[in-house]
Amino acid sequence: MVVRTRDEVSTEIAAADGMPDDGEARRLGHACRSRIRNNLVWYLFVGPPLILLTIFVAYPTFESFRQSFYRQAGSELRFAGLDQYRRLADSGIFWNALGNTALLGISFLALVVPLAVVIASMINRLRYGGAVLKVIYFLPQLTSSVAVAIVFNYVFQPDWGLLNGFLRKLGVDALPQWLADPRLGLTGSRAAVTILAVWAGLGWFVLIFLVGLQSIPIELYEAAAIDGANTFQTWRAITLPSLRPTFIFLLMTGTVDAMSRFGDLWALGGPGGAPARSLQSVVVYMFQVGFEAGDSNLAAAIAVVFFMLMLGVTLISFRALLVKEFRLRPRRRRRLAS
Repeated sequence: MVVRTRDEVSTEIAAADGMPDDGEARRLGHACRSRIRNNLVWYLFVGPPLILLTIFVAYPTFESFRQSFYRQAGSELRFAGLDQYRRLADSGIFWNALGNTALLGISFLALVVPLAVVIASMINRLRYGGAVLKVIYFLPQLTSSVAVAIVFNYVFQPDWGLLNGFLRKLGVDALPQWLADPRLGLTGSRAAVTILAVWAGLGWFVLIFLVGLQSIPIELYEAAAIDGANTFQTWRAITLPSLRPTFIFLLMTGTVDAMSRFGDLWALGGPGGAPARSLQSVVVYMFQVGFEAGDSNLAAAIAVVFFMLMLGVTLISFRALLVKEFRLRPRRRRRLAS
């Protein structure tokens, strides 16, 4: 007669029922605990940024949406529906600020993008001194926007400014008013702050275009040289088309940055965007309404409208600039499949 232990009998019963034995169960439990510990490390890395994002981005965004539907009645908030948005729709100051934001953003991008492409192409062809020029062009990015605005305030002052002093020595009688002129023109306040923005942001655009230029395969230029193409033809037929992803990136990020300008405009024109609100962008107007007038509910409505505008511009830019890339992908896949 064969005597079997309890463990052997339990193993046979578990095998007959299709259940793992104690040893396999321990191995599975150990593997599960090991997987949980490994995942816990990644959760510890992701957790703090997620918490900060929730506290400083998600919650303020939700609170702005919520407050835009209320109005302050004494010491309590009362639901007002869309009243704050109707106030904005009827406000000429808001539409003026919106127009200033669009005008300053478009003029900035229209100047800085072509200028940065040309400068980056010239630096990329240099054998010596390219690194020094990169540092020189990028230095304004390391300077505070308020400090830059203070310097340009001295440059563009109509009476004692550096630029008008130079023009006066050249014999120019009708001196431009620059920061004192609210009219649209090449010598008005908007032109002055556009020059400031181009000077401050040019280095970043040049640096990104240089990265794009250095990623273009050298074989393309060698083939163009064999075919007899000159420098301009090579630049137009190879360099510019190869920089399409760089153009897309800079146009999208540059649009967002141009629409959210605040520091330099506030330093030059104050919350009122002087002269005559010509320098008052949407962000500056939101600051004036929220902190000077103390109307946090209307400021929240401005923030919501501005958020929706930024989202719309981003989606339109994404569709207009990247739709060609996404349309080509299925065709490429079908070719590979065939």
